[in-house]
Amino acid sequence: MYTALILFILAGSIVCLGGIYHRRSVALGLLVPGAILLIIIAFLATAVLPYITLFPATDKGVPYPEKALLGRQIYVREGCWYCHTQQVRPLRVDAGLGTVSQAGDYQYDYPHVLGTERTGPDLTHVSGKYEDEWHRNHLINPRPRTPEEEGMAGKVPGSIMPPFSYLSKEEIDNLVAYLQSLR
Repeated sequence: MYTALILFILAGSIVCLGGIYHRRSVALGLLVPGAILLIIIAFLATAVLPYITLFPATDKGVPYPEKALLGRQIYVREGCWYCHTQQVRPLRVDAGLGTVSQAGDYQYDYPHVLGTERTGPDLTHVSGKYEDEWHRNHLINPRPRTPEEEGMAGKVPGSIMPPFSYLSKEEIDNLVAYLQSLR
Protein backbone atom coordinates (compact mmCIF):
# COMPACT_ATOMS: atom_id res chain seq x y z
CA MET A 1 0.00 0.00 0.00
CA TYR A 2 2.79 2.41 0.89
CA THR A 3 4.68 1.45 -2.27
CA ALA A 4 1.75 2.57 -4.42
CA LEU A 5 1.57 5.82 -2.47
CA ILE A 6 5.27 6.50 -3.04
CA LEU A 7 4.86 5.78 -6.76
CA PHE A 8 1.94 8.24 -6.96
CA ILE A 9 4.01 10.92 -5.23
CA LEU A 10 6.91 10.23 -7.56
CA ALA A 11 4.64 10.40 -10.61
CA GLY A 12 3.14 13.69 -9.46
CA SER A 13 6.61 15.13 -8.90
CA ILE A 14 7.74 14.08 -12.37
CA VAL A 15 4.66 15.66 -13.93
CA CYS A 16 5.30 18.88 -12.01
CA LEU A 17 8.99 19.02 -12.85
CA GLY A 18 8.42 17.91 -16.45
CA GLY A 19 6.03 20.79 -17.01
CA ILE A 20 8.63 23.33 -15.95
CA TYR A 21 11.09 22.37 -18.69
CA HIS A 22 8.62 22.49 -21.62
CA ARG A 23 7.22 25.43 -23.52
CA ARG A 24 5.22 27.93 -21.50
CA SER A 25 1.82 26.69 -22.70
CA VAL A 26 2.74 23.10 -21.96
CA ALA A 27 4.19 24.13 -18.59
CA LEU A 28 0.85 25.47 -17.38
CA GLY A 29 -0.94 22.49 -18.87
CA LEU A 30 1.21 20.04 -16.88
CA LEU A 31 2.28 22.04 -13.87
CA VAL A 32 -1.16 22.93 -12.49
CA PRO A 33 -2.69 19.41 -12.70
CA GLY A 34 0.56 17.91 -11.41
CA ALA A 35 0.62 20.28 -8.43
CA ILE A 36 -3.03 19.54 -7.66
CA LEU A 37 -2.34 15.80 -7.88
CA LEU A 38 0.63 16.16 -5.52
CA ILE A 39 -1.45 18.11 -2.99
CA ILE A 40 -4.24 15.51 -3.10
CA ILE A 41 -1.79 12.64 -2.61
CA ALA A 42 -0.04 14.46 0.25
CA PHE A 43 -3.41 15.09 1.93
CA LEU A 44 -4.44 11.46 1.58
CA ALA A 45 -1.10 10.27 2.94
CA THR A 46 -1.15 12.52 6.01
CA ALA A 47 -4.84 12.91 6.87
CA VAL A 48 -6.68 9.85 5.59
CA LEU A 49 -4.19 6.96 5.55
CA PRO A 50 -3.46 6.97 9.31
CA TYR A 51 -7.16 6.37 10.04
CA ILE A 52 -7.47 3.58 7.49
CA THR A 53 -4.57 1.54 8.89
CA LEU A 54 -5.84 1.18 12.46
CA PHE A 55 -4.46 -1.83 14.24
CA PRO A 56 -6.85 -3.98 16.24
CA ALA A 57 -6.48 -3.71 20.00
CA THR A 58 -4.52 -6.48 21.68
CA ASP A 59 -5.38 -7.93 25.10
CA LYS A 60 -3.13 -5.20 26.55
CA GLY A 61 -4.88 -2.42 24.59
CA VAL A 62 -7.94 -1.84 26.77
CA PRO A 63 -9.52 1.41 27.97
CA TYR A 64 -8.18 2.73 31.26
CA PRO A 65 -10.38 2.94 34.36
CA GLU A 66 -11.30 6.55 35.26
CA LYS A 67 -8.78 6.83 38.10
CA ALA A 68 -5.96 5.47 35.93
CA LEU A 69 -6.94 7.84 33.12
CA LEU A 70 -6.60 10.79 35.51
CA GLY A 71 -3.22 9.39 36.57
CA ARG A 72 -2.17 9.15 32.93
CA GLN A 73 -2.95 12.83 32.49
CA ILE A 74 -0.69 13.61 35.46
CA TYR A 75 2.00 11.33 34.00
CA VAL A 76 1.91 13.34 30.76
CA ARG A 77 1.63 16.73 32.52
CA GLU A 78 4.62 16.07 34.78
CA GLY A 79 6.76 14.84 31.88
CA CYS A 80 7.41 11.36 33.28
CA TRP A 81 7.56 10.02 29.72
CA TYR A 82 10.72 12.03 29.03
CA CYS A 83 12.71 9.61 31.19
CA HIS A 84 10.56 6.46 31.26
CA THR A 85 9.61 4.42 28.20
CA GLN A 86 6.52 2.27 27.80
CA GLN A 87 7.58 0.05 24.94
CA VAL A 88 9.53 -3.17 24.74
CA ARG A 89 11.47 -3.20 21.49
CA PRO A 90 12.55 -6.38 19.68
CA LEU A 91 16.20 -5.71 20.59
CA ARG A 92 18.68 -7.65 22.65
CA VAL A 93 18.88 -4.69 25.05
CA ASP A 94 15.18 -5.13 25.87
CA ALA A 95 15.40 -8.88 26.48
CA GLY A 96 13.90 -9.70 29.85
CA LEU A 97 11.56 -6.69 29.95
CA GLY A 98 8.54 -8.75 28.87
CA THR A 99 6.68 -9.35 25.65
CA VAL A 100 7.51 -7.11 22.71
CA SER A 101 5.06 -4.23 22.30
CA GLN A 102 2.57 -4.32 19.42
CA ALA A 103 0.76 -1.41 17.77
CA GLY A 104 -2.59 -2.59 19.20
CA ASP A 105 -1.24 -2.22 22.74
CA TYR A 106 -1.63 1.54 22.41
CA GLN A 107 -5.11 1.61 20.84
CA TYR A 108 -6.57 3.81 23.58
CA ASP A 109 -3.48 5.93 24.29
CA TYR A 110 -3.56 9.54 23.17
CA PRO A 111 -1.20 11.21 23.22
CA HIS A 112 1.15 8.27 22.87
CA VAL A 113 3.75 8.35 25.63
CA LEU A 114 6.16 5.70 24.46
CA GLY A 115 9.04 7.73 25.89
CA THR A 116 12.02 9.56 24.50
CA GLU A 117 14.89 7.87 26.30
CA ARG A 118 15.50 5.40 29.10
CA THR A 119 16.96 7.47 31.86
CA GLY A 120 14.60 5.67 34.21
CA PRO A 121 13.39 2.07 33.95
CA ASP A 122 10.87 0.94 31.34
CA LEU A 123 7.34 0.97 32.79
CA THR A 124 5.60 -1.26 30.24
CA HIS A 125 4.95 -4.16 32.61
CA VAL A 126 5.26 -2.40 35.98
CA SER A 127 1.72 -3.37 37.09
CA GLY A 128 1.84 -5.69 40.07
CA LYS A 129 5.63 -5.56 40.29
CA TYR A 130 5.44 -3.32 43.38
CA GLU A 131 2.78 -2.61 45.98
CA ASP A 132 0.82 0.66 45.89
CA GLU A 133 2.66 1.90 48.99
CA TRP A 134 6.01 1.37 47.22
CA HIS A 135 4.85 3.58 44.34
CA ARG A 136 3.51 6.25 46.72
CA ASN A 137 6.79 6.40 48.65
CA HIS A 138 8.80 6.44 45.44
CA LEU A 139 6.74 9.24 43.88
CA ILE A 140 6.80 11.47 46.98
CA ASN A 141 10.57 11.12 47.41
CA PRO A 142 12.44 8.42 45.48
CA ARG A 143 15.71 8.68 47.47
CA PRO A 144 16.20 7.88 51.15
CA ARG A 145 16.95 11.07 53.13
CA THR A 146 17.73 9.55 56.50
CA PRO A 147 19.28 6.26 57.62
CA GLU A 148 15.82 5.16 58.81
CA GLU A 149 14.49 5.48 55.25
CA GLU A 150 17.25 3.26 53.80
CA GLY A 151 15.21 0.06 53.90
CA MET A 152 11.86 1.72 53.31
CA ALA A 153 9.75 0.50 50.38
CA GLY A 154 10.05 2.75 47.35
CA LYS A 155 13.31 4.40 48.40
CA VAL A 156 16.00 3.76 45.80
CA PRO A 157 19.51 4.96 46.71
CA GLY A 158 21.14 6.85 43.84
CA SER A 159 17.86 7.50 42.01
CA ILE A 160 17.94 10.64 39.87
CA MET A 161 14.16 10.88 39.68
CA PRO A 162 12.87 14.18 41.07
CA PRO A 163 10.49 14.08 44.04
CA PHE A 164 6.82 14.76 43.38
CA SER A 165 5.96 15.69 46.96
CA TYR A 166 4.09 18.78 45.73
CA LEU A 167 1.35 16.61 44.19
CA SER A 168 -1.81 16.16 46.25
CA LYS A 169 -2.63 12.79 47.82
CA GLU A 170 -5.41 12.33 45.25
CA GLU A 171 -3.01 13.02 42.36
CA ILE A 172 -0.47 10.56 43.80
CA ASP A 173 -3.22 7.92 44.14
CA ASN A 174 -4.33 8.50 40.52
CA LEU A 175 -0.74 8.25 39.31
CA VAL A 176 -0.29 5.00 41.26
CA ALA A 177 -3.53 3.67 39.69
CA TYR A 178 -2.13 4.48 36.25
CA LEU A 179 1.18 2.75 36.97
CA GLN A 180 -0.66 -0.29 38.31
CA SER A 181 -2.70 -0.44 35.07
CA LEU A 182 0.43 -0.81 32.91
CA ARG A 183 0.59 -4.53 32.16
